[in-house]
Amino acid sequence: MVVINYTLRQLQYFVAVAETGSISAAAVASHISQAAMSQAMDELERVVGSQLLVRRRARGVVLTAVGTDFLHDARQLVRHAEEVQDQIVERQTKLSGPLVIGCYSSLAAFWIPVICERFTKVNPDLQVTLVEGDGAELQERMLRGHLDAVLTHTRHLVPHVEFRRVMSGRPYVLVGGNHRLAQRKRVHLSELAEDDFVSLDIPTVRDNQLVNLRMSGLDPKIRWSSQSFEAVRGLVARGLGYTVLVQRPPVNLSYDGLPLAMLEIEGQVGESDICVAYTASARPSLRLRAFLDFCEEIGTEKENRVG
Repeated sequence: MVVINYTLRQLQYFVAVAETGSISAAAVASHISQAAMSQAMDELERVVGSQLLVRRRARGVVLTAVGTDFLHDARQLVRHAEEVQDQIVERQTKLSGPLVIGCYSSLAAFWIPVICERFTKVNPDLQVTLVEGDGAELQERMLRGHLDAVLTHTRHLVPHVEFRRVMSGRPYVLVGGNHRLAQRKRVHLSELAEDDFVSLDIPTVRDNQLVNLRMSGLDPKIRWSSQSFEAVRGLVARGLGYTVLVQRPPVNLSYDGLPLAMLEIEGQVGESDICVAYTASARPSLRLRAFLDFCEEIGTEKENRVG
């Protein structure tokens, strides 16, 4: 049997020091004395055989290179210990405790309301926090231990994550109600080669969708762009170009009531399914497994509604 020389409490204190940037602030957050916190850090460095912190008088601490690597492992160990403890409670009672979920900004309007209404209603003892942002950035935060999972697209996945697909995500063409192709059901991308393109101007779209379209034989003539999903739809509704999107609102109208037409794409085009990403090295907690099952259920409902 391998003898483990450091304690879980020392790891918790080390994470607190790294996150607060000082021994004194970590001591206050952990409800112990500054001397006890300093002693715990000295003992941790002794048993691991490396300097983890550089103490700067009156300017807090900074992590050494070894300390930075150790912090990643310490966070995972602390998080896993918390999950083991929570699972004991969850097996005896209802799901409880914190669950921090990231949501790719373009998915937020389609998923956050139903999560808040239905998932939290059946799990009132869960403290669910939802964070919006760029899918890749949210996953990086998740890998650093700040999020439990991220709702995003499969084309946006970063290395070292696991994921569960919850809904298909085949792109479609969106045109205004008066567009020459508006009465069609399907369209070849080549038919839009000379039309102006309205781009959803966010990093994951620029890095994935435009590349996908070019690989599918269309080099979009970008004329207008916006970071807002609904602003893009509004520009298209006013006849200023077409766009290609994945999210499918149930109503083909812009915010100002102008008609839109959704056209399926004929031929090969890269898909970007909706998924929930989570940390590969950690066994999903009961809370997270319940969330994964919920998203899969909602995704099936959404697909059936569209179909």
